[in-house]
Amino acid sequence: MMPEPISRLARLRAGTKAAHARIETAPALARLVARDLTRGEYVFILQHLQALYTHLEPVVAAELETLPAAAALLDGSRPRRLAEDLAWFGASTLPPPPLPVLAGPAAALGALYVIEGSGLGGRVIGRNISECLGVAPGAGGSFFCGLDAESARLRWSRLSAILDEAIIEADSVDHADDRVVAGARDTFGVVERCFRRIEVAAGSGFVTVEAVAS
Repeated sequence: MMPEPISRLARLRAGTKAAHARIETAPALARLVARDLTRGEYVFILQHLQALYTHLEPVVAAELETLPAAAALLDGSRPRRLAEDLAWFGASTLPPPPLPVLAGPAAALGALYVIEGSGLGGRVIGRNISECLGVAPGAGGSFFCGLDAESARLRWSRLSAILDEAIIEADSVDHADDRVVAGARDTFGVVERCFRRIEVAAGSGFVTVEAVAS
């Protein structure tokens, strides 16, 4: 009996496990779930995330033109919510960080997996920042607190279906899936570097580090 084929989502999870684990060790991300998170730290992280997502999502969407169902998930809601949060705090925006080079829809699907997955992790952060800082949707917490559990579940189910149904031109299914995983890894690397540009400075919150080793 032939074994059941491995889903694309399962391949992505296995192929990016190490990259995901590295992000979780970034000091700035750890601060977002700390009970003594400060308002200044939170706003500083929002500025970096706004710079990342505002410029990353259009790049990914452009590569997904042949996969309209996937491109539709990049509806601009994340950049809008981040801009709304920065406006609430009266904070300025930052220039974009270096972005991944995504050659084709396969790599862009991998990037989409990373972007959508961040919404699930963001709900844990949302509970902490709401309790620590009193933010809420429309009051400085739209990005992390604006997606309820049911909406998050539906978006993830939609992404899973899109990943399984997407037809990618390649020599073989395995080759196509390898390109999807590679795109996800590259995007995880960009997100990690974004967080690692934010270093904790003793006694003074965060500072931005311009040169970070990859």
